[in-house]
Amino acid sequence: MTPPKPAAEKPSAGKVRGEPREESREESREESRPAAIAARLRRDIASGRYAPGEPFPAEKELQEAFGVGRHTIREALKVLAEQGMIERRRKAGTTVLAREPVARYVHSLRDIRGLLDYATSTVLDIRHEGHVTWSDDTALPFAGLSGVRWFRIAGLRSSGSPARPLCWSEILVREGFEPDRAELRRGDRPVYEQVMEQHGVRLDHVEQIIEATTLPARFSELLDVEEGSAALAVSRRYVAQSGETFEVSQNIYPAERYSVRTVLRQRI
Repeated sequence: MTPPKPAAEKPSAGKVRGEPREESREESREESRPAAIAARLRRDIASGRYAPGEPFPAEKELQEAFGVGRHTIREALKVLAEQGMIERRRKAGTTVLAREPVARYVHSLRDIRGLLDYATSTVLDIRHEGHVTWSDDTALPFAGLSGVRWFRIAGLRSSGSPARPLCWSEILVREGFEPDRAELRRGDRPVYEQVMEQHGVRLDHVEQIIEATTLPARFSELLDVEEGSAALAVSRRYVAQSGETFEVSQNIYPAERYSVRTVLRQRI
C-alpha cells in the first residue's frame, strides 16, 4: 500500500488541486506532532483514499512518510482508534472502520434505570457458567464477602451493528439467588433484574467503582487490542434492602471504547 504523501504535496485552500505549496518550518514542526498527523490521516480516510474494510499503512510506512519516530505514529493512530475510524489488531495490522469519527459507547447514568438501559443495548455472549467461592485475592474491589459461594457468569459483551467487542464481563450472583438458566441464556434482561423478580428481592442501592488499569493478557485477543493497553474496570455491587449483597459484577473495557456520563443535580 502506498503511504501518505509528504505534507508539502497537499494543496492549500484557494489553490488549484495538486499544485504544491511551500511548507514553513512552523508547519513542518506542527505536522510532526501526533495530533496533526492524526488530523492528516483523518482527512485521507474521509476523502476515500483508504476505504472502510481496507488495510491501513503499517507503522513503519507512516514513520518514513512523516519523518517521525514510532512513538509519535503510535500516538497518532491511537487518536484515530479512539475515534472509531481504525481498528488495530494483534498480528493482523490496522484496518479502516469508518470515514468519519464514530462515538464510543457512552453510558449515561442518572439513576438505576441507566443500568437497565446498558444491559438491554448490549449483547453478552456467555463463555463460562459455574459456582465459585469468593477469596481475599479476588480482583473485585469489595470487602466483606470472603468465603461466600457465588454463581459465576462470564463472557464477551458487544455493542453496535455489526457487533463489536466492547468488554469482558464477569457477573457473580450470591448462592441462593441464582437466576433461571433458560432465561439467563436468552440474554434479553439484565441479570440483577431477573434475580429481583425470581427471588422477591428489593433493590436498595448499587455501588459503582471505576478504576484505571491495563488490559490483562488473557483478554487482549478476545477484544482485538494490544496486550497491556489502557483499560477501565467498572465494578458494581447490588445491595438489597435487607443489606445483603446479592450480585457483584465487573466489566473490563479497552479505555477508548467506554465513557460514563453522569448528571449530578443540586438537592433542594
